[in-house]
Amino acid sequence: MALDQYTTVTLGDARLFLGKGDADTADDQLLDMLIQQASKMVVDEIGTGSVVSKAYKEYHDGHGGRNIWLNNFPVTGVDFISTSRDDAMTVSYDGDDSSYATVEVTSTELQLRKRVSGVLTASAFTLEDYATLTLLEAAVEAVAGWTVVVSADYATYAAASLSPVPAKDARDNAVTLGVPDQGEGACELANEWGRIYNPYGWTAGHRNVYIEYTAGWPRSEIPQPIRSACLELVKMMYDLRSKDGTVESEKIGEYSYKLASNVDLTKSTLIAEKLANYRRPLVMGA
Repeated sequence: MALDQYTTVTLGDARLFLGKGDADTADDQLLDMLIQQASKMVVDEIGTGSVVSKAYKEYHDGHGGRNIWLNNFPVTGVDFISTSRDDAMTVSYDGDDSSYATVEVTSTELQLRKRVSGVLTASAFTLEDYATLTLLEAAVEAVAGWTVVVSADYATYAAASLSPVPAKDARDNAVTLGVPDQGEGACELANEWGRIYNPYGWTAGHRNVYIEYTAGWPRSEIPQPIRSACLELVKMMYDLRSKDGTVESEKIGEYSYKLASNVDLTKSTLIAEKLANYRRPLVMGA
């Protein structure tokens, strides 16, 4: 089984918990699916993105208060915080064949769209594929009609550092794309639950606070109660499986979802108790 961002236990862990020997592999495909389902259920119950250590990039609204709460926890490190942006590059469409042309930056892609004679065409560039904005510039300009100008100060910045923007009109218009400005030095991580404290207050604005941080545990250090809760869920779903035959391999995924839908975590006191200490405490105010 390929371990994904949610998976908290291994196939070997599940076999051992169910009393299966290493040679009993008949249900391995189903168990793989159930492990993924159970791991995701645990994550959702705790209220974080993943219990496995992972790097995150988030934008938050500045609201004038002193605290911002990150979306994921436990936070093990904060790498960068910025409260402003600098103009890094412009993108425009200079062709005269389109009724409209737009450029958009999502968290993962730069997207170009244009409509010519009623036909919409699109090009997408995965930001992680370009180590610098200069490389992204070359790729975009290889698409006919599009022009990119990268500021010399930001030529070596990673393309993934571009700030998300909704689709903007680029037809005969230079759309400015930005990157987070210099780091904010006055703030600090107040606790592992993800409270970032700024003694001067966060400057008011829409998605103007950018934070890079790491949250979760190394897979080998995931707390035992979380691992145990996951294994209990795997067993609960496994015990609900059909007793009168096997499931066709192409329907294993659908079947695992069906089993998961029959498990109500609110009725499992044992699992709830195991996860209780890992939920973020209720926070009043900012």
